[in-house]
Amino acid sequence: MGGGFRMAIPLDPGFYANLFEIPINPIDIQVMVIERSKYPDLRVLRSEIEEAGKKVFVYAPERSESLYGFGNDMQWLSSKGFKQDNVNLHNEPRLTGNMILEAFIKKAQDLGFLPFFSKDKGRCRLFNWKEFKTTSDNKVKMFLGYDIRIIFLKDQVENGLVFGLILDINYSLKDFNDNPLNFHDITTKFGSSTLREIRQIQRDLIPTGINKEISRQRLIEDIMPFVEKISEIELPCGLKTQITPNPARIVLGEEE
Repeated sequence: MGGGFRMAIPLDPGFYANLFEIPINPIDIQVMVIERSKYPDLRVLRSEIEEAGKKVFVYAPERSESLYGFGNDMQWLSSKGFKQDNVNLHNEPRLTGNMILEAFIKKAQDLGFLPFFSKDKGRCRLFNWKEFKTTSDNKVKMFLGYDIRIIFLKDQVENGLVFGLILDINYSLKDFNDNPLNFHDITTKFGSSTLREIRQIQRDLIPTGINKEISRQRLIEDIMPFVEKISEIELPCGLKTQITPNPARIVLGEEE
């Protein structure tokens, strides 16, 4: 069963990181806030939100004494002791990063992807279980996934913050009963030729041996098209922004 994205914008020669800028202006937004100590276990509150059918997110930045609530139905949190407040998106960068992550995940879900792992750590893996490639012996299914992280960096020129998306490739391997597989399982059950074919599908191997261009190929053929598909995102606070389609270029300093 086929999947995949079309070729994205070609890259000029040079070195690039899998990092894409997400422009965020330093504006004030409305949120709900309460002392973090009031809800030591967020799972309970999130369960109540889900049961109530409310579009609300709650997030406590690391080392923060505050718990924030945001989303279309955030006023519902007033019944839980939250108070409305204004925060600047650049003054609470971890909160902003979480909003970016939630917005990215929502857009990816619209494309058929499902999130895995904790979103609270600013990281998440995405897989579309309906799109996969198979080995020629019809023994193994290979799913292409994405490991996403949101970061923020100090802009030394503008004296502000720059938010970015780090995007890496992940693969998930399963048999046709949807049991997970690793390389050892595949070699034991199906033989080394099947494993070699998988590594060729992943582009780790080419007919002449190790693929030394794998990082650039994955960036151009898998990562950039995915970013292009996501394109515009809308944060849960209502702010819309466009992900920069080209990755960050690495500038090498010259020795004097």
